Amino acid sequence: MRKRQGFVLRSVCGEQFLIAEGEENIDFGNLVSMNESSVFLWNSIADGQEFTVDTLVDTLLSEYDVPYDKAREDAEDLCNDMLRGGVIVE
Repeated sequence: MRKRQGFVLRSVCGEQFLIAEGEENIDFGNLVSMNESSVFLWNSIADGQEFTVDTLVDTLLSEYDVPYDKAREDAEDLCNDMLRGGVIVE
């Protein structure tokens, strides 16, 4: 997987969202709400960099004191949300 171009992280009323920019990305169904750990993961992925769920799990485990199963569940949920929102591509 990798980030799709044209999405930026923005703070709106104190909450973080991934928002599409540019005419080719105008689709308000592509808003993805982000919590602290998902923002951390988004920022850890460089533009154009390939990543997997396992990459995100390892990144979470390096930053947060959480059990492996919880990190895996959170990484899978985030990837599924971002795939549905068109924010990342396989």
